[in-house]
Amino acid sequence: MAPAGPCDPRALAAGVDMLRGAGYEVICAPNVATRTGHLAGADRDRLAGIVGLLDDGVECLMAARGGYGTMRLLPDLPWERLASWAGWVVGFSDITALHAALATRFPRATLHGPMAASLGRDARGAEMLLAWLSGRAPRRLFELRRTLVLRPGVARGVAVGGTLSILAALAGTPFEPDYEDAVLFIEDVAEPLYRLDRLLTQLRLSSRLLRVKAVVVGRLARCGRGETGWRDRFRELLLGSVPADAVVVEGVSFGHGGGNVPFPLGVEVEVDTARGEISWGGG
Repeated sequence: MAPAGPCDPRALAAGVDMLRGAGYEVICAPNVATRTGHLAGADRDRLAGIVGLLDDGVECLMAARGGYGTMRLLPDLPWERLASWAGWVVGFSDITALHAALATRFPRATLHGPMAASLGRDARGAEMLLAWLSGRAPRRLFELRRTLVLRPGVARGVAVGGTLSILAALAGTPFEPDYEDAVLFIEDVAEPLYRLDRLLTQLRLSSRLLRVKAVVVGRLARCGRGETGWRDRFRELLLGSVPADAVVVEGVSFGHGGGNVPFPLGVEVEVDTARGEISWGGG
């Protein structure tokens, strides 16, 4: 599916070839090759692409790429059909909006992970994604040995989150996730420090960050470029935005950039800094 921006045909073809090589039948929505400005077709075409894939009986709705545009479709998605559909939704970045909207409506897991156009350049992410799709989901989602623990402890809660800027944009809408006692995963790309500050402040002032049990920070790819000490300042801002007893870890391998390890949203996970892992009940 292509609910957001247009993608490079060669990158998409490489991802499709990888999926087919793993034994999967791949059906591409008609609009994956469409470019209408910054979107992969008009809203009606991107929406029709999703509906058409459901009509074809797919077992996984994998995004071709992110960009922007998913939020525009949320009010008109076929929610009744999605409620009775039992497949995976896979993607990240702008697909955060769809993950969040699904989480507010249905008690089901979605998969935050690589998209089709990035599979050819992310060997680790692709390998782990294929493991999830084939039913070989690991109990341990992430090891924390190389992760910076900003506030240690053990926290359990439903995993929510994705790209920080999309989560902030969803605040106050009917499509934002439930932050109450959640483990919040966040990442972003190409944001200067002042914008990261603004995004955290928006979620703090709207009380969203004040409800979570833990925050897991993934990649902040190309953020704070050229700004001396931006990462230390970001850590201070983050710690000041969440409850004093919330567990906070940084540097986990998901998000924009290489090694975008997939993990489920909408299920209960555990962050344990003493054991050095983030896990869930599957396996």
